[in-house]
Amino acid sequence: MNTALKFRHTLARAARARRVRGFSLVEVSVVLVVAGLVSWAAFSAFDTVSEQQEREGAMSLARQMQGSLRAFAMRHGRLPCPDSGATATGYESLTGGSCTAGNQVGWFPYVALDMEVPQESLRARYAVFRAASGTPASDADLAVALERTGDTAGEATHLDVTDLIVALGNAAALALSTSRAHLTGDAGASGVIDCATNAVMPVAYWLVLPLDDRSGDGLRLDAPHTAAGTCAASPNAPIRSTSDDVVLAESPVQLAGWLRRSMP
Repeated sequence: MNTALKFRHTLARAARARRVRGFSLVEVSVVLVVAGLVSWAAFSAFDTVSEQQEREGAMSLARQMQGSLRAFAMRHGRLPCPDSGATATGYESLTGGSCTAGNQVGWFPYVALDMEVPQESLRARYAVFRAASGTPASDADLAVALERTGDTAGEATHLDVTDLIVALGNAAALALSTSRAHLTGDAGASGVIDCATNAVMPVAYWLVLPLDDRSGDGLRLDAPHTAAGTCAASPNAPIRSTSDDVVLAESPVQLAGWLRRSMP
């Protein structure tokens, strides 16, 4: 066998040996990097899908809560009183059967609306518009049933939903006040999401359903929402790196319109 042929046989044996031994360190490194990238992409997609499902579930629950609020308003001629307890019990905070004066922000009163109270970390905050007046026809306290149309006791329309509709009209006519339930912007057409500098519109009520603590401050609510604040971000505000709270709200005009359309 000549020298050239021996050399080719040597190379062939070396190649077979490499194939038997398996991957080289470089090849193994490449495989590990690719596998890591695939795993990262898979977990990232899982997180995104999970977050989206969680948000859609919260939005669906908020719409159920809206339906319960509207039904309560139709039946009682007022909006429910917030649960002002330190921890949510699900009951309205009433004094002598009426909403305690000054109580306009608290927990959502699930029990009063025949809804199941969720686990503590998912309980919603709730604010209702309150602007009492000594003149019933001008009153805009939406959490109090009050005869505002002059009907007398015993009449079918005494203390009914028509009195709430009057209160909603009165609320819509008042100047925007940051001391009552209102919305800030949406980081878009309505301007910045900033309760201190951009109060946008009053609302009959708002709901804030907390999801994750994106702000990392240990509190369930993310900015601009606070436990005692009357301000909420616009429901149109997108998810942000520091907030994923779900907001639902209705203006006095919107709620009055729905009540009128739904009256028997």
